Amino acid sequence: MLDQISAAPGKPIPAARRDWSAAKAAYRFVDHPRVTEHSILAGHFAATAARVAASEGPILILQDTTEFIYSPAQPGKIGFTQTINAGRYKAGQPNVLTLCGVLMHSSLAVTLTGTPLGLTAAKFWTRTKSKGTLALKRHINPTLVPSR
Repeated sequence: MLDQISAAPGKPIPAARRDWSAAKAAYRFVDHPRVTEHSILAGHFAATAARVAASEGPILILQDTTEFIYSPAQPGKIGFTQTINAGRYKAGQPNVLTLCGVLMHSSLAVTLTGTPLGLTAAKFWTRTKSKGTLALKRHINPTLVPSR
């Protein structure tokens, strides 16, 4: 399964797996409760740790949050990312759009010369799982960096 999917980077699972039964098997594998983002990336994280240990000098950890936005035809199945103001309709009412998709926060280890060593962390979520962050921000200053 991994050979077929990795041989077709960027293609959806049905196109990479070539027939419906093989695609269904891939979907069942990914949907299994023991298959998590951490278990899938564990080998990559271990290789990154080895590359970091073999590197000399300081290592920078770059972090970013990315939104993967999809069609909102079935937002319950995809997840909610945010609501945006998309201007106004001709009659003057606000045009509010709901964006559906998945958010990913990742951390990348790089050397001071900019050589990437690999991912050190990756977390996927949707906004429905992050309720209450506004209340948390009222109590915690997210820009504060702890002193050593």
